Amino acid sequence: MIKQSQSPLLFRISLSIILALILLFILIKNINFLTLCTGICIFLFAMMLLQESFKILSGSFLDIFVSKMTDKNYKSFLFGLTLSTLVQSSGLVSIIAISFLSAKLITLAAGIAMIYGVNLSTAGSAWIVGYLGVKSQISLFAMPLIVFGVIFFLNKHKKIKGFGLFLLSLGFLFLGISYMKEGFGNFKDSIDISKYQMQGFLGLITYVFIGLIITVITQSSHATLTLAITALSVGQISYENSIALAIGANVGSTMMTIIGSLNSNIEGKKLTVTHVLFNLIAAVLSIIFIKYYLEFTDILSLWLGILDNDYVLKLAVFTTIFNVIGVILLYPFISQMCAFLNYIVKENPKKSSGDKTKYLNNSALEFSDSALEVLYLESKHLLNNAFSIVAKMISLEPADIYSKDEVKAIIEQRNKPLEESFETLYHNRFKNIYSEIIDFAVRATNEGENSKHTTQFMDIRRANLFMATAVKDAKDLQENILKFAFSNNEIIKNEYSHLRRNLLRMLRLLKDMIESSDIDHLNQINSDLELNVKKYDAISSHSLDSLIRYKRITDSMATSIMNDTALARSIAKDLMHASKILTRFKNKNFEKNT
Repeated sequence: MIKQSQSPLLFRISLSIILALILLFILIKNINFLTLCTGICIFLFAMMLLQESFKILSGSFLDIFVSKMTDKNYKSFLFGLTLSTLVQSSGLVSIIAISFLSAKLITLAAGIAMIYGVNLSTAGSAWIVGYLGVKSQISLFAMPLIVFGVIFFLNKHKKIKGFGLFLLSLGFLFLGISYMKEGFGNFKDSIDISKYQMQGFLGLITYVFIGLIITVITQSSHATLTLAITALSVGQISYENSIALAIGANVGSTMMTIIGSLNSNIEGKKLTVTHVLFNLIAAVLSIIFIKYYLEFTDILSLWLGILDNDYVLKLAVFTTIFNVIGVILLYPFISQMCAFLNYIVKENPKKSSGDKTKYLNNSALEFSDSALEVLYLESKHLLNNAFSIVAKMISLEPADIYSKDEVKAIIEQRNKPLEESFETLYHNRFKNIYSEIIDFAVRATNEGENSKHTTQFMDIRRANLFMATAVKDAKDLQENILKFAFSNNEIIKNEYSHLRRNLLRMLRLLKDMIESSDIDHLNQINSDLELNVKKYDAISSHSLDSLIRYKRITDSMATSIMNDTALARSIAKDLMHASKILTRFKNKNFEKNT
């Protein structure tokens, strides 16, 4: 007997098989529909190859972009425009912008400028497809690209292989466009789609909605626009309807961005809002003032020497006007947009759920540079949490680490035990973040295209392991801190005050280390840390034997002092190792001296 829980699964499988058979029957019966679908599939597959080739070829190019292309907004704008046109994917470039912003490799203003450039790239695609796709026998361009693409792809060298994949993807792009054009051109033999053309405002809204749906299904506004151009070139849709499809494609691209940002951090959501606002404003304006947009398109087309009945290129002109107006209206107000986004897009912290990751997001996994950067930032975040937990375990406040007061004075002030629950602190401020960092690091190591970062991913994992060990040792230290650090026995109290002072000095030094970028200051901190670690030897520095001999402390007290001193030394060393790893990540010169 089939279990009841298996019934929904069997139903879904059966329904999928039935739908697949129906589609197969339709494709076999209608060769023109089959040709069109084949063209769409080849085009979408080509875009996936194009994106993969970019990831292979990018390598250190992303580092160059970070240093050269983010100091001015116009550079970020041109980068988004150029790259999105080259890879024919606004989604990929949006992911790059989100991942870089999440990793703080670029500013919010630079990310916004990139998004504006990405949107304008749609116009560039319309011109490319309009000129090459429908005004020439584009399959002739596809053939040599595919041939040479395969030849280069078979090479073992990674970059040459990536270049081959790039040529191959371009060849498939052109081949897909050719099949789409042929499929639409032959449709009149079986189904004349032109019969379903709609005029007026109802037709505008209807085809905007159709363009939106097609974009959501194909997950590419570029693909939707290419479909509109190829259908228009053979008269299967009207000029007005193709314009509505183009508007719908732009609106549809925002749906993809919204879905893609669900797992991104707060910075990624800010860019999503930017993308949505740009396209909605541009779309609403074009719909309200469609008459004037069309008149302006005719005037500009005439000025460019485009024939009045050359609707393919006039569609490219309209798409350009659509996006350029959006850029003209919004680009001058990037700083105001930043302030607006920071105001409306905020974290919604839930105190009961504890601290959460601030920087990790799936978008950053697309590139090893951004993945490494967010791991570093999140590890710094966790290290500061580890500092605060250790402080609590020795009955100090995290604020004491940042205080300018003398260490001795602070220890004298903190003369009452803080009976903090380690389990609560550990679960709220450490455990979840630690687990997500380790999981993210493993995924980044496995998914990253650039193997040169593998060692650094492993180093960051080691840093987090050191933190985890230190925090768990602090738990074991807390019991005797509460028992002896506030004892009426001044001797044992002084020993534990000495231990607390050393740990507080160590936490302050480590805090300075991870925040400093001056190499001389870092070297001085490193020397002070090494000296601090040596102070944990209670036997040599505090004459523990004499304290026992003269009965000033009991044997059990002496054992506690020795054990806790060893624990404190272990905590100091583990946190020092973690801090040095993270400091070396950002300060390469420091690496040579540690």
